[in-house]
Amino acid sequence: MVVNPDHCTGCHICELICSFTKFKVFNPKMSMIRVDYDYKNYKLEKIIVCTQCGTCVTVCPRGALTYTDGVIMIDYDKCIGCLTCVTECPYHAMVVIDGRPYKCDLCGGDPQCIKYCVRGVLNAS
Repeated sequence: MVVNPDHCTGCHICELICSFTKFKVFNPKMSMIRVDYDYKNYKLEKIIVCTQCGTCVTVCPRGALTYTDGVIMIDYDKCIGCLTCVTECPYHAMVVIDGRPYKCDLCGGDPQCIKYCVRGVLNAS
């Protein structure tokens, strides 16, 4: 995924569509993408989303994270919930929901946040 932050208005549609796609609720706290926007100064601070860098794969003690077609996936049958992947993520792109780690998996190759980003901030790489 390519992020063009100059066009972001802080609408948070990407967060809402992500949480709805994954958990069937509109809740930005349950989103795999996060938008930090300074509304006082009308300025984007940062967009946080997994870059698929692989750090989490290398630190997982159980091998629960693996590359699958260029995307890091979590095997919850192997995950012991130690959250090492979350603490070691250099981009702070992993989130914890109900004690389990989650990260962007690009919606299985059809990223919904890209489809619904009205300003074209998010694009397929």
